[in-house]
Amino acid sequence: MRLFSKPKTAPVPPVIDVPEGFHVPPKTQWGFTPVLQSEITQGGVSGNILTGTALGPHVTLHHDGDGAQFSIQQPDDYGKGLVFEFTDFTSDFFSLAFEIPFEGVKDLGRQDLLRFILHTQASEPFEAYARLNLCYGPNTEQIVRMINIGAGESFAEFDIFYTEYEPKRAASAWIDLIINDPAHKSITLEQAIILRRARASL
Repeated sequence: MRLFSKPKTAPVPPVIDVPEGFHVPPKTQWGFTPVLQSEITQGGVSGNILTGTALGPHVTLHHDGDGAQFSIQQPDDYGKGLVFEFTDFTSDFFSLAFEIPFEGVKDLGRQDLLRFILHTQASEPFEAYARLNLCYGPNTEQIVRMINIGAGESFAEFDIFYTEYEPKRAASAWIDLIINDPAHKSITLEQAIILRRARASL
């Protein structure tokens, strides 16, 4: 019989990087809030902004028009987020790619849900697409959901259970926010948040 047992170690709390005061859903194991303003100065940018331009360490923009004219500004009230103004935008689509840091990917399994949360304002609310891309080995799995733009807080949720995703071969993951026909739209993206949480048992 052992007289002394090893002391129990306290469980390590999950790393949940979300804004102060944000309500975290139950069973959330990981959270991440991408930085949006780090590459955009207070004066903003405008004109022919190249596809692949970085907005922050984990956020890049994409479009399919060489002459796509639009502007990106910080809010006039020095608030958070970015303002996108699309005038005679010649590209068919505009997208923002939100890279999920590897610490959020390595423990992702088919028992998990990923929730993509946006805080947005728009001149006229509309629907866009949120597309999760999961790379494992040579394969890429994609899940597409609709998400509301301009409705304040909205979210899209991705259920990993119904994919062929193989966690042991995880390589990378990102979420595309895809806006079709963005011409003449004005959009304020205040915040984007990505959460990983356990799904309910079947």
